[in-house]
Amino acid sequence: MARNQSKAFLRMRYTLFPILLILAVTSSAYGKMDIVKFTSETYPKNKDVSSVAILDKAPDRPYIKLAQLTEGNSKKSGANLQTKIREEAAKMGANAVVFGDPVISFSGGTQYAPVVRPWGFYSPYYGGYGGAYVTARPVPYKVRRNTLTGVAIRYTD
Repeated sequence: MARNQSKAFLRMRYTLFPILLILAVTSSAYGKMDIVKFTSETYPKNKDVSSVAILDKAPDRPYIKLAQLTEGNSKKSGANLQTKIREEAAKMGANAVVFGDPVISFSGGTQYAPVVRPWGFYSPYYGGYGGAYVTARPVPYKVRRNTLTGVAIRYTD
């Protein structure tokens, strides 16, 4: 009985590992944030994300720019992108984030979907025996991508 259990465990391990690897690779591709650091200094992290202020223009107080953070995703709303940027700014020790205008871009193309041929290859409706017939039809598609950029700042006074 123990031998059968070990064989089942090995089969499960060899089946489950590739599936988990594929999931890990594909899920990490969606959550990448672009970070351009402006300084090499490090500051203590903010424990609370709510302590990072949201600004739409640069403040009048003296400050230094820590980094430019850009998050883009087709499945997340602007509020979720803003929260992700604030979380990363809190890890850097920022006091506020100056957000720019969101950018919404569309990309797309054409995929080809198979056409159902109920009579098979030798149908008189598709040009007779071995004649011209349609195997696929074009289907246009569009993908929306939301992108938000913010500059993490820290007050110097």
